[in-house]
Amino acid sequence: MERTMKRRAAAAAAAVTLLAGGGVLAGCGSSTTDTAASTAAADAAAEPPNGVGTLPATEILAKSQAAAKAATSVTVKGTMTEGAEETSLDLVLGTNASRGTITTEGVELSTIFVDGKVYFKASGGGWATLLGNTGAEGKAAGEEIAGLVGDRWLLLPAEPGSLDDTGGVLGVTLTTLNALFQKDSLVEGLLSLEGGATVKSTGDVNGTPVVFLEDTKGESTLAIQTVGEPYPVQVKSGAAEGSGEISFTNWNAPVNVTAPTDVVNISTLATAGAAKP
Repeated sequence: MERTMKRRAAAAAAAVTLLAGGGVLAGCGSSTTDTAASTAAADAAAEPPNGVGTLPATEILAKSQAAAKAATSVTVKGTMTEGAEETSLDLVLGTNASRGTITTEGVELSTIFVDGKVYFKASGGGWATLLGNTGAEGKAAGEEIAGLVGDRWLLLPAEPGSLDDTGGVLGVTLTTLNALFQKDSLVEGLLSLEGGATVKSTGDVNGTPVVFLEDTKGESTLAIQTVGEPYPVQVKSGAAEGSGEISFTNWNAPVNVTAPTDVVNISTLATAGAAKP
C-alpha cells in the first residue's frame, strides 16, 4: 500500500514522507458529511448524466483528469494512517490561491499561497520535529530554526532552486512540500491507480452518483461522479499496512486567502547560519 499511494500521490507522497518519516500515504480517511459537502452532493445529483459510467476505465480517468485541471478550486480532506501514525489533510486549493493544514506527529503545518508567494508555519517547536526526520543534521537545523522562527510564517523564495544554497535542509523540505499544496500536481497524482484501472461498479458517495475504478491489486478505489462534470469525489485505500480515504468537494468554490504579516524569509535564516545542514 505504501508503494501504491506513493505512486498515486507522486510529489505529494515525497512531501508527506518527509513530514512523517515514512510512507504515511499508505491509507487515508475522511468524511464529507458536513453541510457544505452535503449541499454540493445534492447539487451534483441534480445535474444530468455525463456518460462516463459507460466508458472504459482509461477514458474515464482521462476525462476526470481534464475536468479537475480545468476547475478553479477544490477542497481536499483526509486522515491518512499507517500503523500507529496518523496524518490529516485539510486543504483548499485554487489556481492562484490556496490555504490549508497538514497535521502529523503532533505538528500542525499550515500553508498559504497567494499573490505568487508561498508561506509555511509549524505549530510549537514543529520545525525541529519535521526536519528531524531528515537525519541528525536536519534535527540540529530544525531545533535552531524552531527557536528563531517560533510561531511566525516562513516565506518560500520566488526561485525555489536557490534554496539548496540559501535554505539548506529547510529549503529542500519546503520545496518538496510545496507540491502538496498545488491543485494540479496533487490532484493529477491522486487520479492514477497502480498498474492501471478497471471499472468496478457504479453507486454513490454521500449522495453523489459515481463510477468506481479499482487498481489491479484491488487495494485502491477511485470514485468519479457520473453527473455534471466528471470530477473525482473520493479515493479510498485498504490493506494490512493502512486504510482510509481522501475526499474532493467544493469544486470551483471561491478561495479567499490573505497573505500573513508576521513573516520570516528563509534567506535571513541562512545568513544567521540556521538553515544550513
